[in-house]
Order: sequence, then structure tokens, then C-alpha cells
Amino acid sequence: MQESMEQKSSTLKKQFVTRLLIVLLVILSLLGAIQYIYLSGKIDSDVSVEAFKVSKSIEQGLTQTQEASTAIEHQLDLKLKLIAQHISDRLGDKPIEEITNEELKVLKEKFDIAGISLLDEQEDGDIVGVKSTASSDIGFNFKEVLGENSHGYRIMYDLLHGNELKVTYETYADENTFVLPTAPSGSHNETPTFFKYGYYVGDDKDYIINPYFEANEVYHFTQEVGPNAWIETVYESNENVEEIAVLDPQVFADPSLLEIKTELWEKVVYGEFGSETEKDEKTLVNLAENPKRTSYIEDVGDETYYKMFIPTEDGKVIYVGLDYNHLSAPLKNMALILLIFSVISLLALFILSTRFFGDIYKKIQVIISQIKNLESGDFSTQSKIEGKDELADLSHSTNRMTNTLNQVLKDTTKEAENIQNLSLALKTDADESVEKVYELSVELTSKAREDNYEILDFLDSLEEKLSSLPNKTDFEGILSEINRIKELSSNKSASATDITITLSDLLNSLQYQSDELSNISSEMFNNMYKFKL
Repeated sequence: MQESMEQKSSTLKKQFVTRLLIVLLVILSLLGAIQYIYLSGKIDSDVSVEAFKVSKSIEQGLTQTQEASTAIEHQLDLKLKLIAQHISDRLGDKPIEEITNEELKVLKEKFDIAGISLLDEQEDGDIVGVKSTASSDIGFNFKEVLGENSHGYRIMYDLLHGNELKVTYETYADENTFVLPTAPSGSHNETPTFFKYGYYVGDDKDYIINPYFEANEVYHFTQEVGPNAWIETVYESNENVEEIAVLDPQVFADPSLLEIKTELWEKVVYGEFGSETEKDEKTLVNLAENPKRTSYIEDVGDETYYKMFIPTEDGKVIYVGLDYNHLSAPLKNMALILLIFSVISLLALFILSTRFFGDIYKKIQVIISQIKNLESGDFSTQSKIEGKDELADLSHSTNRMTNTLNQVLKDTTKEAENIQNLSLALKTDADESVEKVYELSVELTSKAREDNYEILDFLDSLEEKLSSLPNKTDFEGILSEINRIKELSSNKSASATDITITLSDLLNSLQYQSDELSNISSEMFNNMYKFKL
């Protein structure tokens, strides 16, 4: 029984520690999982917001640059049209064959422009530069260079024939004027030179006047104060940004656009896109057909990028590449700190709980030990538990119970001793009384019988004498009284005998009961000696 209790107590302690450890591990696992899920979402959300802010900043730069460029180019367009009109007036009614290149050069100097070309339609429908201040422009064939079905050739053809102009990328156009955006020259291939080209057909002219002036300054201005400047500002103000670029998804979808020399097609319009991967290229191709904001995390070499592609209204895509590791490091460090503190807190809770339970367990063991001693009959054991808690109260109550039982058993032992002594004395007295009463009853019985015999003999003799007298009738009262006395004497003799027998039986019973009482007291006394008091 004692081994079973010890095994149960040991199992209880082990179960407490095991269950507490399991609960703490479950809490730690859940806490880690919740932190991981929350922080993953938080990191993605913060990174997405950061990328969106950067993209909005670049988009703002694009918008402002486009507005400034549009305003500047509109002024240039009006100026170029005005110059074309002045050139048309100066040329007068001369047919194109009579106009010399020297005349065009004079006009070029007068209006301070980069050059003037005259375009005329040939018999096969070609539109060719026939007169120009630049020899490289003479012989430039739109149909041959751009293609018969190209948008540029169709514009030149419709402008020359007075047809409605179906243009998509001009900066200025009316019924007899068409001005191109600032673009690289198709005939100045040795160096990348940007020009502003205007095409004008006078009311009385059958050829196209093509004045142009160099617009490198305008182009570089828009480059320096536009998105590139914004990009540099973002680089300087945000250390999480690895790459920023304005991309043209149409070029990714159709790389052949890069071969067009008269239009400025570029994959990367502004900024840098050095981490380009096959996934990025597929994404941009999809964005050309289905423009929607796209973002994902991608490993490129040793770097981890958070890439976001945001389409703009003009068909471009703003790309922002953030350093995902650097951006997520503070949150990851915070999560690690929280996790470490959580582990420390749970470990401290585990240690405190086990120590607290260990203290309770020791106190319980002390009380259990005391109860086991009580179970074995030792009523002298006392448990000593200090404190003001319930276990201390239980210990004090157990001690008081032990003291009470101890005192009760001591008193019971004394009473058992007294009962045993009294039973022995009663047995001795009963033994002696039985013998004395037996002798006395025998003597009294014998004496009563002898007296009864003597009385009966006397009465019989007296009755005979009286019966023999002549006047018998005179003595009938005496004779009846003699019979009554005889009967009374016999009854008294019988009563004495009965009393003697009853008294003997009573004394024998008393002797038996005293023996039983003596045995009971002895047994009780022996049982009391089993307890340790």
C-alpha cells in the first residue's frame, strides 16, 4: 500500500511537469506560428505599401515631367508651325525644282533652326527629301525606310494630299500641319541627336516643308528634372530601394520595336532594371495585354527582391525593386526578440511553477508521511509545515487530530487497565462469594429442612394427641391451624431451597460474566498496546 501511494505521488509530480511542459511547448508553438503568420502578412503589407509609395512618387515625377514636356513641346510646336509658314511665304510660288539648297540655308540661318528639308512625292508614290540644308536628308525615302504600310509614311502621304490625318503620337496636328514629338533623327545615325520635326503644306504648295531644330536640350532637360531626378531622390532618401525603372511592356512583348530608328522605343525608359529574369519578362509581356498591378518576391543571386510592377495610364510600367531582406529585417528582429522574450517568460513560468509545485509536493509528502504513521498506529508523529497557506492549516489540523486521538487512546488505555483490574477483582470476589454462598445455602437449606422435619414431627404428634381426645370437635379449629402451620413450614423450607438454588445460579452467572469482562478488558488492553503513544 505504501509503495502504491509513493508510486502515485511520483506519477502525480511527473504528470504535472510533463503536462506543464507540453502546455508551454504548445503555447510556444502557437505563439511562433501566430507571429510567423502575422509578421509574414505584416512584412508583405509594409513592403507592398513601401513599394507603392515609391511607385507613386515616380508616377508623380512622370506626370509632372509629362505636363512640363507637353507645355514646352506645345510652345515649340506652335513656333515650328509659324516658322514653316514664314518659310512657305519666303519661297513664294516657286516650284520645288527652282528652289536651291542655298536658299534653304539662308532661311535656316534667318530663323535660327537646325535645318530645312523639302519633301516631294515621286511617281511610284515615294515621298523623298529632294531639297535640304543637310546633304544627309536629300534622298531620304519614307516609303523605303518606314515601309509603305507604316504609320509615318501614311501620315506624310495624307498630309501631302490634303486627306484627314489619322495620327496617334503627334504633339500637334491640324489640316496642313503635323509636328512630331522630340525624337532621334533617322538620318543622323553617327551620333544620337534629338530633333523636333515639323511638316507643313502651304495652301498653294504641292510639296512638304520640313523645318526642324535640335531639341537635345529639351530632351535632356526632361531627363534631368523628370523621372530620373525623382529616381535619384528616392535612392538617396530610401535605403530599402534597390532598383527603380520605368519600363515599356510593349517592347518586351515585341522586341522588334527597338529596330525602328525614327521612334524612341526602349525597354527601360528611365532608371535601372539589372535584376531582370525570365519571370519578369513574362510578367511584362502579360502586362502589355492585361495591365494590372503585380508583385512577388524573387531571389536573384544572393539578393532577395520584392518586385512590384504598376501600370500607368500612358501604357508604361513603373518597376520598383526593394531589398526584401533589409526591409523585413527590423520586423524579423522584432519577431526574434519577442520570441526570445516569450521563451524566457515561458521558461521562467515553467521554473516558478515547478518550484511552486515542488514546494507543495514536499508539504503534501510530509502530511502523507504523518497519515501513513497514523495508519501504522503511531500517534506520536507531528508534521511541521510553516506558513499561512491551506497546507499549513491542514498540517495543524492533522496535528490537532493526532493529539486528540493520542489523548483519547491514552485515556482509553487507562480505562482498559481499570476495567481489567476491576474485572479481576470482581472475578476473585465472585469466586469467593460463590463458594461462601454455596456453603451457606447448603447449610441454610439443611437447617430449614431439619427445622421443618422437627416442626412437622411436633405438629404430627400434637395432631395425634388432639385427635385421640373425646371432644374432638372442640379441637377442629386447632387441628386446621396445625395443618396450615405444617403447610406453611413446608413452603418455607421449599422457598429456602429455591432461594439457595437461584442464588447459586446468579453467583455462577456473575462469575462467568466477570470472566468474560476480564477477557474483554485483556483483549482491549492488548490492542491498545499496538498504538505508539
